[in-house]
Amino acid sequence: MSLLTDALDRILNWFQQNKPSYAFSLQPGLAYEEIEEKVKNLPFTLPREVYELYQWRNGMRICKGEKIAQFFHGYTFLSLEDAIDEYNQLIGLCDDPELDYEWDKDLNEELAEMVDMTNGFIIPELNKEENELQVEIVNADIWKSDWFPIFYHDPKSYIIVTCKDKYFAFISEIYLQSIEDGEPKTIFNSLTNMMLDIAERCDTSK
Repeated sequence: MSLLTDALDRILNWFQQNKPSYAFSLQPGLAYEEIEEKVKNLPFTLPREVYELYQWRNGMRICKGEKIAQFFHGYTFLSLEDAIDEYNQLIGLCDDPELDYEWDKDLNEELAEMVDMTNGFIIPELNKEENELQVEIVNADIWKSDWFPIFYHDPKSYIIVTCKDKYFAFISEIYLQSIEDGEPKTIFNSLTNMMLDIAERCDTSK
């Protein structure tokens, strides 16, 4: 078992014990061939770790009228189908010169206050400074074609991986983007390290 899958299983175990409805919302993983078929029209190759993630589970089920399950920090884990749809919509927004995409000026403050939420899954012992370093705020009008969203938080905030080209397909850097900055900042150098960090926080919260 890889470190990534082991970390994901530890997170799942935490869900099963503490948030069973969130565990139930996780959809069965996809076969490698299914992933290949779904991503064939993307203009890049997804990193290997992203393949492993979607082979483990295909995101969280999102049903109308129901509370959205959270994987961490208020973010839901997008199914591969939903992630591709979000990617295509964001690329479409960037291509629309007439679009004036206004962002909520209070978004940073709202995200900083996420640690104070009592509902959903909040990583234990997280302070506001750490919270700001763990979230992804991506303005649609600066969305780049090699950014692929895997976690989503309304309103339009994402955790993304960068997918440069097939020669860098083994890399799955996790990025932080602030509204003020033009370029994203790396918050984890791999999806594995991100999940290990979450799993460790889950383990210590028992």
